[in-house]
Amino acid sequence: MKRLFIVALVVLLAGCGEGESQAAKDLEKVNEENKSLENKIQNVKSENSQLEENIETKEDELEELQQKESSNEESKEEEAEEETGEGTSEE
Repeated sequence: MKRLFIVALVVLLAGCGEGESQAAKDLEKVNEENKSLENKIQNVKSENSQLEENIETKEDELEELQQKESSNEESKEEEAEEETGEGTSEE
């Protein structure tokens, strides 16, 4: 009876020991996944930052083009007015 009790106790303790090592393995796996996700997050943040810089650059370029177009239109309007004004004053 004592031997049976001791064997049962040894089996029970051995089972508990494996549970702890499994828990440690699970914790390690979770920590690795966490690090992987943190790296992915950092990569996404970096890509996002680069995209924002690209957007700002394109917006600046667009603004410059719009200003040039606007000044070209004003120049054409002034030329048209001058041609119209010169044509009537010569008559």
